[in-house]
Amino acid sequence: MKLSSLLIVLTSLAYMGCGGGGSDDSSTNSTQDAADTVTDVDDQVEIQIEDQQNVPKFAVEDIAIGYYGLIYDESGKGLEIDKDQVLLMQDKLINDVLPNLDDEQQKTFTETQTAFEALKDSENVDKVLFKNSLIDAMLSNADKSVQDKYFPSFRLFRHHTHLLYPISRLADYSWILDFLSQRSLLEHLILIPPQQQDSDDYIETCRDNDVPIPPDWGSNDWEYRGVAETDFLGSDRTEVWAYSDPAVPGACMALPRWRINEAAGINEVDLLGIICQSANTGKACFWDNISKETGQRIRGGEDLTFKIADIHNGDMLGENCTQCHRGKNVFLIHPGTAIDISNDYDIDPNVRYQPVSSQGWTNPPAFAELGDGACAGCHEIGDLSFSYCNMLLKKAANLTMPIADNPAGWVGDDSFYGTHIQAMIDERCSP
Repeated sequence: MKLSSLLIVLTSLAYMGCGGGGSDDSSTNSTQDAADTVTDVDDQVEIQIEDQQNVPKFAVEDIAIGYYGLIYDESGKGLEIDKDQVLLMQDKLINDVLPNLDDEQQKTFTETQTAFEALKDSENVDKVLFKNSLIDAMLSNADKSVQDKYFPSFRLFRHHTHLLYPISRLADYSWILDFLSQRSLLEHLILIPPQQQDSDDYIETCRDNDVPIPPDWGSNDWEYRGVAETDFLGSDRTEVWAYSDPAVPGACMALPRWRINEAAGINEVDLLGIICQSANTGKACFWDNISKETGQRIRGGEDLTFKIADIHNGDMLGENCTQCHRGKNVFLIHPGTAIDISNDYDIDPNVRYQPVSSQGWTNPPAFAELGDGACAGCHEIGDLSFSYCNMLLKKAANLTMPIADNPAGWVGDDSFYGTHIQAMIDERCSP
């Protein structure tokens, strides 16, 4: 409708130009000018439509946090990367990062991309793998401020692209390996290993740190503890399972989160995170039900089984689990509910917990120590982060804390808890 109206207006203007009593030649020229103008408008509209089609729904840097395979923006709104948007998002990020590099670097990376595009007719999965490698290399050569701005979001994005574009055999991409090797970029090809390894170094590292190793899922060693009354992720049903090793002080907890839709015939475990913590060393290890072999979530019903050695762990998870799991111990407990296993399991470590991960995860010092402030009257308040504030503290204040029957509310006021909450909001919890 807008284009039709614009054409009518332009045509009217053309005829108004003819109404001054000019010669026939002038009329012909004016009509031709109007036609040329209409053609120009058509071209501009086509360019605008094409530009809109080449703009992704959101940028990589809009991804603020990831949690259990889900991603969110800085306001806590859930995001979902569409498969057909991946290349657009990569191109935008490349264009945003490139000007932050020096002239020589810009020339090198631009030539590399041109050379790749001329190499062969690539499938989308080839392009995604290459562009992720290129972006990683570009960011690795940028200054710290640029890395801090883009790297956290890009790592989450890259993890999700592996799920959208899984690879079956690494041998199928040998030509990309050769190309990246020739360009000294092979170290930037970060992907999910397509084949199973004979050993699991992460499990050995956890064992060396006196962390109990969880049984394979489906083992009778897991104890069912009931259904969690509260789930901040809003799953249809969240079960609580626990395990302890008589020879290794500490505990493991697993939360199978079910997706249930009777109309669609869906009744399966969707998300399944497992955390184990040592009572002696305070070290904690993390696993998630993502296959090392395929990069896909391992889903199933009551008969779901998998080996712990076959799933992603703290060395390879796309999300940084310590953005939420921080404080005196690794577990996030709702007192008096099924998720509170403290009466039967040792979840209070002798020293403040620290995560086991080669990705540089840390459990930073507390924002408020136990006994320091109203909300810390019963428990420590971990160091504030976007995820800890919005995924945990805000929902706890609105739903469960200090008690579910009378939650404090995440508003900040002059009440006993409100003053402490407002201090957290003012400190670092505001978007």
